[in-house]
Amino acid sequence: MRFFKKKIFFITSIVCLLPIIAGLILWNKLPDSVPIHFDMYNNPDNFAPKWFAVFGLPIFMVVLQAICCVINDINAAKHGERVKLERATKWIIPIMSVLLCAVTYIYALGVKLDIRICVTMIVGVILIVIGNYLPKFDYIKNYDINTEKARIINRFIGFETVIMGILFLVSLFFPPMATIVCLILLIPYAIIAISYGIYICKKK
Repeated sequence: MRFFKKKIFFITSIVCLLPIIAGLILWNKLPDSVPIHFDMYNNPDNFAPKWFAVFGLPIFMVVLQAICCVINDINAAKHGERVKLERATKWIIPIMSVLLCAVTYIYALGVKLDIRICVTMIVGVILIVIGNYLPKFDYIKNYDINTEKARIINRFIGFETVIMGILFLVSLFFPPMATIVCLILLIPYAIIAISYGIYICKKK
């Protein structure tokens, strides 16, 4: 694939794998069973072997990063480059890999972090970043929609996404049920986005 940008994929993949170094340094201090999933009340409800937490999670993030980079580069080859947008989207997964693995290690070492706060903050910030960049799209992938309509739809979805991100961050000031409500709101969020897109497409 000549369009595939190997340099940025190589750099971001290294960042995805950085937690492995920290995991090896902490290897003897980490428990044999590491909590990798928590309920909304900060209770671990799923565990994995230490080797999976140290090696498996970062490698899984590299696989996701490869998919992200391929999709971005295919879109760039078809519709033209959006340098700032590509840079933002290609760094989301590497940053998540570092942050999520760091939270996992710290909790496994006995520091009682509030996982809901950590994850909700990450989700909220990512939604706000994506929402800010969506209006810069002047096309919609796999659909033959003219440029002006694509801009209108992406601007609306971008605004909607920023609002969702803000709601996630605001939910941190309330009991865990507020974050659950935000997760449920993602359903009408998607329905409204699709319905608005269909309305604009049909509008003359």
